[in-house]
Amino acid sequence: MPLNRRNFLGAAALGAGSLMLGSAQAAPAPALPKFTPPTAKKPMALCFNENPLGLTPAARDAAIAALPDANRYPFVAAERLRKACADFMGGKPENVMLSHGSAESIRASIEAHIRPGVCLICPELTYSDGADTARKNNVKVVTVPMGAKWSVDLEAMKKTVAGINGPVIVYFVNPNNPTSTIVDSKALHDWIRSRPADVFFVIDEAYAEYVRDPSFVSCKTLVDEGLENLCVLKTFSKIFAMAGMRLGFTYAAPAVVNKVRTQVAYDIMLNNSAIAAALVELEDKDFIPNSRRANEDARVIVCKTLDELGIEYLDSQTNFIFMNLKAPLKPFQDRMKAENILVGRPFPPAVEWCRVSLSTPDDMKYFAAKLKEFRRKGWV
Repeated sequence: MPLNRRNFLGAAALGAGSLMLGSAQAAPAPALPKFTPPTAKKPMALCFNENPLGLTPAARDAAIAALPDANRYPFVAAERLRKACADFMGGKPENVMLSHGSAESIRASIEAHIRPGVCLICPELTYSDGADTARKNNVKVVTVPMGAKWSVDLEAMKKTVAGINGPVIVYFVNPNNPTSTIVDSKALHDWIRSRPADVFFVIDEAYAEYVRDPSFVSCKTLVDEGLENLCVLKTFSKIFAMAGMRLGFTYAAPAVVNKVRTQVAYDIMLNNSAIAAALVELEDKDFIPNSRRANEDARVIVCKTLDELGIEYLDSQTNFIFMNLKAPLKPFQDRMKAENILVGRPFPPAVEWCRVSLSTPDDMKYFAAKLKEFRRKGWV
């Protein structure tokens, strides 16, 4: 069954395994970590958007079993992973370029499309790696102001791109980070399908597996249509719980993959243990549904508390929530840190908003209790 996000979300809600590598048996689900109050030495990290479930036991075992091959380059294993990623996306191996985390994919996909006079267009409030890569390469960056409630203003982005005289790279994170919201899939797809001249789209879908809204459709469908004016970036750092193992990939038309690959050291930036763990997780039909379920339980706990306290927040389609403190972020950060809880960094221009990563339900109950305590003290 070809994987688009509409199919994926519907099947994931039913716990269906046909979207993964269907012949594999489900590995035992990782147990939720036992709650322990945070300490200064081991604070509660609600700042990195990690999956608190961690690797499945089978994935950990696979990573350990690969250690005897630590003296070998991972070329053979990488080919297996490339095929597995292609199967996951419903494409072919030639649609996939593996990378050392999605950061390498971001850098390579942008650097591969740098030409004289090129500029990068992105929303004003989004993940900064795209703009940072452009600036390091002396590429002009144009940021587009956000719409109401920090929404990505697609029409404003289109007008900005149309007004540029020269080649353009559009860097787009969907769902967006730090706002946790999505854009209208049809509007975005129609824009890309219109093939604006000299425009290349870099679509970062790091959090797509968390999306709850059934209207969301991955831009991978455009790649499958054969379009060569975009690439879709994926990571194993978020729902796959492998942030410390550094794996990601680019999904694009073969010609685009070949172009982006000129900017990386092929597969020698990968490691055998990470690849082994990723292969097991891709084959596990239950891992993503289990992670989504735990994330949803945590989200409901936090949203209920924010509603009770009258604190505004955006509709989260990810594993984090963006909430309005209506006060500078720094005092809230410091007070949470004093409670051994680390919340998100500043995201200008949303200087009074805080990004809070969702951890286990028990962790979020603890965080919710601290929020209520802060309200009693007049701090929120």
